Amino acid sequence: MINVGYAFPLEKLGSDISRNDYNYQSILSGLISWNNTLDDQVIIRLTKDTDPYYQDYIIPSKSSIFKTSPLQCQISESVPKNAFSVSCGLQAAVFGGVRKFNNFIFNAFSDVDIVNDAIFFANVQNINIGDIVKFTTSQGATLPVGILATENYKIASVVGNLVSFSDINNAPVNFTAIGVGSIVMTEKPPLQPPPVDINDPGDIVTLRCSVQNNGTSIWKMYYGATIRDWTVNQDYYYGNLVKYNGVVYFATFNIGNSTVTPNNDHANFIPFVQTWVAGVSYPIGTLVQFNGDMFQVVGNTALTLSNPSLSNTAYVFYAATWVANAPYNKGILVSYNNATYISINSMQNSTGIPSVDVENWSLQFPFPVNTAIPFTSTTSFRWYATEDASVFWLRNVSVGESTELTSIFLNASLQFIQTPSPYGRSVGLFPTSNYSYYPESNMNMWKTGNIYGPTNTNISATARQDYSATMVFNHVSPSTAKTINFINYDGPDLDQGLCIYLPVEVALNPSEISYPEDGFTFEFFIRIWPNANYTGGVTRDHIINKSQVYVYSATTLSAIPENNCSVPIAKFSMARTTNFYMFGENVSIPDKPVCYRATFVYSATQQKWITLDYYQLPDHVFIGPVGWIDPQNPANLDINNDVMPSNPNPTYVGYETAGFPLFQDPFSNNDLSPFKASNEDELNAFRNRIS
Repeated sequence: MINVGYAFPLEKLGSDISRNDYNYQSILSGLISWNNTLDDQVIIRLTKDTDPYYQDYIIPSKSSIFKTSPLQCQISESVPKNAFSVSCGLQAAVFGGVRKFNNFIFNAFSDVDIVNDAIFFANVQNINIGDIVKFTTSQGATLPVGILATENYKIASVVGNLVSFSDINNAPVNFTAIGVGSIVMTEKPPLQPPPVDINDPGDIVTLRCSVQNNGTSIWKMYYGATIRDWTVNQDYYYGNLVKYNGVVYFATFNIGNSTVTPNNDHANFIPFVQTWVAGVSYPIGTLVQFNGDMFQVVGNTALTLSNPSLSNTAYVFYAATWVANAPYNKGILVSYNNATYISINSMQNSTGIPSVDVENWSLQFPFPVNTAIPFTSTTSFRWYATEDASVFWLRNVSVGESTELTSIFLNASLQFIQTPSPYGRSVGLFPTSNYSYYPESNMNMWKTGNIYGPTNTNISATARQDYSATMVFNHVSPSTAKTINFINYDGPDLDQGLCIYLPVEVALNPSEISYPEDGFTFEFFIRIWPNANYTGGVTRDHIINKSQVYVYSATTLSAIPENNCSVPIAKFSMARTTNFYMFGENVSIPDKPVCYRATFVYSATQQKWITLDYYQLPDHVFIGPVGWIDPQNPANLDINNDVMPSNPNPTYVGYETAGFPLFQDPFSNNDLSPFKASNEDELNAFRNRIS
């Protein structure tokens, strides 16, 4: 009988020893073999007094358990001040995650405005002046003449849906001819790294440092950034370091199937080390070389005109320049020719330049682990990796010289964050519902200046999409359709102002169809508060609002634009006044929001979305102890004026509603608990709001 166990032997065998009454002589013989063998595994045969019964256990030997692995090492030598423990490096392939970028699609033929040197985008949300962009063509497409796929550009202006550009040196981009096909513009902020893609985050590294003797040193953990040799047709991600013709480049975007060498692909790569130039704003984290020495940007370089050696706010010293024939201790970092090298041996006089003398120097870019503080005793750190790393070292960061021998055992373990389930729950906040067809289009359905209303003869009731905002919540798209959604209906007063569609059958690709998980739910918090600007104020009558939100179960995505979704499964209406009962009377409060919470669940047996539960929330917004108030304009002009039209702002009015608690507005504060003042200043501020 074979029982393969890979736990520590005494833990694995303890229960069996007592339960099965094994022969203790066989136990001791097995432990002696486990202790003395040099093999990775040992077979321990446990017998009973009632032979021939026995059981074999195959377990790791003592030598294999305590054998130094690539993620374990021990420092047992002196490490000079500012030097790295290069003899004890934890070799580890750490993944730093993928960054997320905003992509915008335009047609190179129809969306390029040559007269205005601009490009039309259906959605300009998140396009900001000063952002850095690149352009990528699909198969068969060509760029408009005036921009190149191998260069970066800046957003120069955004006027309506027209966007103009400049090159990196701020020279305007002029379009002299249109292109062909679909083009993707990818955008990122100029000085900050893009956010991490939550669907592909970095590894979690746990680093343990067991200190038996630290000498008189102070230690800090560093990682060595991974440097890859650039290879054609490989994928690279933002932050990757690649080496080409002896130069290390930094990937500034995610690049699929890289075909242009980094020295020529200025859209996706820049030299990792920049030669410092006065007046240039460098992103935080950038390495710059000045007079041979290396500095790292840690602050806003636009705020200082000082060079790196004089600035103590924007730059920190990184490495001194290599000097020929100078002595170097083992583990010292030097700067040479826009790169940094660590000495892997002690040298009385360094004669070979670091880029050539590979026996004594190693090309490395070490950076401190940002969660690791300097230490002198046993400690551990947890690092959520943001950059790819290949090795970890300790660095002696003592102020004074320290040459004592040390004894420090380093250990690291990696945990990998898996891609979230497509049914993972998430929250979305939509401060407006003014979408013509979300998420495929974020264009506004309603525009100021146009008058919408129930009596408008230009509005046809025969096709919902002619006058209704549309939001589609696709269960296979967690990035756009959240499982819990806060929606603010701020459109015009229409009988059917917003249509929410929950599709059942969705195509993942031409050959795959996806259905929701049985019992999967969508939850909505819907606030209905029409915008009187869309109706010219005609429905701001302090009597009644007629806005309505409809929810449909759509058999397929194609059924939605075809207006073929049968009857709605739910309707949320503001076709009433808001009523309170107090002191024996009904008090009507119009012109204020109505809030609903609804849950919709997919039924696999019925193959459709059904309404599980919905209810109107208490009218919690702006209700105070002495009246209905608005935090921006608490004045009650209707009470002070006999004629209603004399109120210059009739939406913001006050009504006596006696002793109701004040709740927060969920679109400015999602805490629905009653308002509570934690100190006297807050209490006085609250009194001022309602007085």
